[in-house]
Amino acid sequence: MTLSIIAILSRYPSDNTLNIDFPLKSGRYYVLQGGDSFVTNPFHTLGGLYKAMDIVKLNILGNRASSLAPSDLNGYNIYGETVYSPCSGKVVSVHNGIVDNEPMHPNPSMPEGNNVVIECDGGELLLAHLKQGSIQVAPKQLVLEGDPIAQVGNSGNSLEPHLHMRASKNGHAMGISFNGLPLSINSVISR
Repeated sequence: MTLSIIAILSRYPSDNTLNIDFPLKSGRYYVLQGGDSFVTNPFHTLGGLYKAMDIVKLNILGNRASSLAPSDLNGYNIYGETVYSPCSGKVVSVHNGIVDNEPMHPNPSMPEGNNVVIECDGGELLLAHLKQGSIQVAPKQLVLEGDPIAQVGNSGNSLEPHLHMRASKNGHAMGISFNGLPLSINSVISR
C-alpha cells in the first residue's frame, strides 16, 4: 500500500515544474523511468537525478524493440527518431561528437552523451543520449517549439536507445510536465 501511494504521488510534481510540449511526434511512447521518488525512478534517484525521465517508443505489440535485447541499434523502435524542440527558447550548449554505444555497453565516462540544453520558461532542459552527428542546432541559437533539433541515439551512459530528459532551474532539479500532464514510470503517450 505504501509503495502504491509513493508511486501515485510521484506522478504529481511540485510547483517547481517545467511545462513543455512532448518532443516526439508520431507513435506510442513509454516512460521507462520517471517521477520524483526512488520507487518510480530508481536509477536516476541513486545518481541524484531524481526528476529525470527516460522515454522509449513502443511498437504495435507494445514492445520497445524487435526482440528482448537486440544487438543492433536499429532493432530499437526509438533509434533515429527525430527529437523536436519541446519549447521556444535559446540553445545553451551542444555536444555532438560521441559515438553511439552498442546496446548493453554504456559509456559512463560521458554520462549524457550527445546532448542539447535549451533555456526555456525560466528553466534549462537537457535532452540526452542523442545520435552522433544528428544535432541540428548550435549554442546561442533561438529555437521555436516544434523545430527539429536531433535524433534519438544511444550515446553516453546508456544501455539502449532512449530519450533522456532532465530540467533544472538555478542548479536545482525541476519536474517535467507535457502540456500540463505530469508523467511518471509506466506512463504511455500516444501522438
